[in-house]
Amino acid sequence: MVIHARQDHSLRVPRPDLSQSLGSPNACSQCHTDKKPAWAASAMDKWYGKAWRERPQYGTTLHAGETRGAPALTGLLELAASPTAPAIVRATAATLAQPYATPATQPAARTLLQDSDPLLRIAALGLLAPLDVPERVAASVPLLGDPVRGVRIEAAQILADVPDSRLPDDKRAARQAALQEYEASLAQESDWPATNVNLGNLRLRQGRIDAALAAYERAIRLDPRFPGAYINLADAWRQQGREAEAEKVLRQGLAVMSRDAELHYALGLLLVRRHDHDGALQELVEAARLAPDNARYAYVQAIALHSAGRRAEALAILRGANKRHPQDLDILGALVSINREAGDQQAALRYAREAAMLLPDNADRRAHSGVR
Repeated sequence: MVIHARQDHSLRVPRPDLSQSLGSPNACSQCHTDKKPAWAASAMDKWYGKAWRERPQYGTTLHAGETRGAPALTGLLELAASPTAPAIVRATAATLAQPYATPATQPAARTLLQDSDPLLRIAALGLLAPLDVPERVAASVPLLGDPVRGVRIEAAQILADVPDSRLPDDKRAARQAALQEYEASLAQESDWPATNVNLGNLRLRQGRIDAALAAYERAIRLDPRFPGAYINLADAWRQQGREAEAEKVLRQGLAVMSRDAELHYALGLLLVRRHDHDGALQELVEAARLAPDNARYAYVQAIALHSAGRRAEALAILRGANKRHPQDLDILGALVSINREAGDQQAALRYAREAAMLLPDNADRRAHSGVR
């Protein structure tokens, strides 16, 4: 799977209607390569009627989780809780929800922690990150004794930054045992760069900075073309206030991979912190150019242009990004703010209403948009 992509061995009922809206593959047009999904959908309508279009499916929810950001959270949590969906699908939904978890999502997470399938328990642990230490400990500690090693390891990682003094006395040994299991599994694959990055992440959470730096550097030696190793190493230096070392690492990576958008983006943010605004803008523009489908890069590039006094260019980029990512709240928020600053109240109100429709339960956003 490192050498080439492979199929997942599933035999799915073709859904060419979803191929039209989501771009997902289907067996019909994979065989009839000269035809479009609409042709296949029309043929199925003739054979079976249109009831097949109403069959339960989870592709729309998962696609929203990958493309819509926070507005997809409710659907993802509902899918994760669905007793009829396959466990791997439910766990995928919970994993996609992790970046948008808040204290308000914790009741759903706690329910998933009790699920009979370990994939759900592992994904639910990842939803606990926003909790403060006492709540995170209360939710995670029981799973340190889970019968499945993967669950024990995930619970130990969630608690890796918690001092012994804040753990129940009878659970400290359980956390240490689970961490040792994790470290043993990493040791078995220590010749892989990604494994060393994972070890570095663990050491960083534990506050063992020197060990984290050594693990990231070892990953770079194993594979000088692994961007994640440079980015994690640079971030570790940043956390120590060593921005010069962080910049050196990122430039070292770019010397090997000059077309890696993630490295350009990380360097751009670093230069912003170092008040090199011209250099930062150059890197952010390059990141957005290399990865035009990345909504975050376009958003940050526009903000940098706006900060440089190039408001018209910033608005043009944001409008283009909004067409490609019409449900991105950061882009909509920037369009509201910059249009309002420019005196275009009509455009600001239009984008504010679009944002309000994405988060209908956000009273503050609705008030600012004029939506009732």
